[in-house]
Amino acid sequence: MAPSSTRGSRPSRPAAPRLPMSPFSSAQVRDSGWASENFMLGAGMVIIQRSTHKIVIIYDTKGKYWFLPRGRKDVGESLETTALREAYEESGYRVTSLPLFTCTHAPSPPSNPGARRRLNTESLYTTITHWSSGGNRSVPGEYMTFWYAGQIPPDAVHETGTGMPNEQTYTSHLYTYQEAILCLCGLERRVLEYVWDTYVFTLEALRKLNKADEADANGEGKTEGHGEDQDGTEAWYIDQDLIFRENENTVNTMASGQSNGTSSRTIVDSRNDQPSHPPLRNPNSNPNPTTRTIVDSRIAQSTTVGPTSPVFELTSSRTLAL
Repeated sequence: MAPSSTRGSRPSRPAAPRLPMSPFSSAQVRDSGWASENFMLGAGMVIIQRSTHKIVIIYDTKGKYWFLPRGRKDVGESLETTALREAYEESGYRVTSLPLFTCTHAPSPPSNPGARRRLNTESLYTTITHWSSGGNRSVPGEYMTFWYAGQIPPDAVHETGTGMPNEQTYTSHLYTYQEAILCLCGLERRVLEYVWDTYVFTLEALRKLNKADEADANGEGKTEGHGEDQDGTEAWYIDQDLIFRENENTVNTMASGQSNGTSSRTIVDSRNDQPSHPPLRNPNSNPNPTTRTIVDSRIAQSTTVGPTSPVFELTSSRTLAL
């Protein structure tokens, strides 16, 4: 019997449809493969100043557009190191990684059981863009960027001249979330939406866990969010299967205006929150977006931008169940 070239190989499967995923993600892409000459890896970072809940975004005074710090990975460099380096070079701030409770499919390592349920600095979002042949690239390809969360302290000092020669026209700005989201366009707006949602969710989770800790201290018993690692080290953790599930009924009811009055959430129209800033990246974009944001009034904090425009800074679409 003649040997078969496909013997022992995994059977082929029909092309899967492009299924929709979470509200923060694009549809699925078909199974693909790219040689090293046809792809680049990069990393970017959403930088948050926790003391003010403001975000660092960058404006290119030459190109007249806004963006988040990002760039290509150097040979031998990890993606997280790339994100931190690019954040410093392009923003002028010395940035550290911001641990968050993330919804991740990465397993916990045997040496650190339960790691996926604790604060971590894993990548939060991935974007894929393409380039065409021409210039210094002879073949087209795909550019994959992995996005992380970073932080700067309240007394962060901005440094000048940290970027490459072609990056000296970059200027950094600390904006509220509502201001920043209006400046960004395309995929980077999606990146900021998701990282911000994860950040706010983490703040609320920590608030609830701290409250549970106080209950433990008062002798009310251990809580679900409090425990010990195998080595006896005290640790905070959260159940991925419980907390990363959106309450679709609540959101849909409120969005349709059918709230029965028992919820503490309100709907805020972002068209009322127009900040003052340089021109947007896309001058033809709608200056009055109609998207609405679900705001939890229990944790929302408002500031004032201009005479009458409140900006609600702490908003998350996720449901916390401990």
